[in-house]
Amino acid sequence: MKRLMLDYFRRWWWVLALGGALQTRFGWSIAKRPEEAFEFWVFLVALWMGALLLNFDLQRGVARTVLALPLTARQIGRSWWLATIPIPALALTALLFLGAGTFHYFHPDTVFPAGRLALASLFVLPWLGTTFTSIYGMNNQVIFGNWRERTSATFFSLLGTAMLFGGMLTLQDSTKQPVKFAIYLGIGALLIVAGWLRAERFVLGRASFRLPALRCKSPCGQYRVPGGYGGIPFLISTTCNRIFLYIAAMVALMALLMTWQGQAVPRQIAIVIFAGTSSFMVCGFTLVFQLLPVLRQLRLLRTLPISPTRLAIVMIAMVVLPLIALGALATGVAGLALGTQAAMTFLKSYTLILAPAALSVFFAVWRGDGVSAYVLLAVTLFGFQQVTLGVQGFFHYPELPFSLIGPIVAAALLLALLLTRSALVRSRHAYRVQANPVGNFAWGTGQ
Repeated sequence: MKRLMLDYFRRWWWVLALGGALQTRFGWSIAKRPEEAFEFWVFLVALWMGALLLNFDLQRGVARTVLALPLTARQIGRSWWLATIPIPALALTALLFLGAGTFHYFHPDTVFPAGRLALASLFVLPWLGTTFTSIYGMNNQVIFGNWRERTSATFFSLLGTAMLFGGMLTLQDSTKQPVKFAIYLGIGALLIVAGWLRAERFVLGRASFRLPALRCKSPCGQYRVPGGYGGIPFLISTTCNRIFLYIAAMVALMALLMTWQGQAVPRQIAIVIFAGTSSFMVCGFTLVFQLLPVLRQLRLLRTLPISPTRLAIVMIAMVVLPLIALGALATGVAGLALGTQAAMTFLKSYTLILAPAALSVFFAVWRGDGVSAYVLLAVTLFGFQQVTLGVQGFFHYPELPFSLIGPIVAAALLLALLLTRSALVRSRHAYRVQANPVGNFAWGTGQ
């Protein structure tokens, strides 16, 4: 078990070192300005110091490899639990106090914020536990297990996912609100304990130890070909319908959490923030759980009797159509509930997000489903967001007008189409056999 954990730390030492440096910097910032909120930034560091790194190993089949070692599945799972929850939590706590202590050393006239640092350290642990449970997520038990296994796996996966996405919005300044902080710690403790107790099942699920075919109750040799259309229309309809339901549920959950939390800013500013944040998050979710899984089948799609131009249109449509549908729905609901001005805000946000979404399709096709593709997708989304904010600040626009949004989106769609077609013809990365980042995710996004 010790060597398994050391191997994990050895391979990801550079990411852990960068996260540790950022955590030290946050400790310095907390000591310098203890009154400012720190929860979101601590969450970002904790996200990359925990099981997210382990997921990159799992997507390459490391679970199947380590099962050949003289270790039980329980020992393997709990080794990874130790390596991604308590050990990083202790290290981040020490680095947080180190950064604050360094600031206090150079500024001895300041008060050392021990209480604030303790709350920040306590804030880290539930995030690590939530990430661990969310990364392992659902496995074959959801489909092929008995009713207890299905209920348990579904409950903890949904709880972890809701905590992960909802907590990013609602937990800002939560350390100053005892009730909210207590609920957060309680759910985090539940997920941490569940991760420890279910570690063996998680490993077996990600390793496909129990083959679904062996547990299928359908009689052998009896298979009925489904009726209806197939090919590209079937691909578009099934994937777009499924991802639309996911992102619509995500935005609805975000709206409920924001309503429950309340806003200290004016109403229109809160609407602008929510529209921008929700469109940004659903765009990233669509790229990861819609585009990249289909990208793994690109070699098969290229064998279809369609031109590279049409296939490029299909790849872009798979991303932008769900966003257009959700934008239309959000605009309509906002118009009925909040008025015309709020509806226009949602329409602008969901129209503008089509530009980075379309360009991200090119980067994904160009680089394939690898680490470089994830980096380029993140740079595209965050970079476009920062450029947009810079343009708004330069021209003193509270929101970009349609006179700018229209040409930007049209140019981005046309450029993405040309570049994606070129990548389909010339790039070799997308045609390589790629690992599955979401493993045996039972909702079908990994297929």
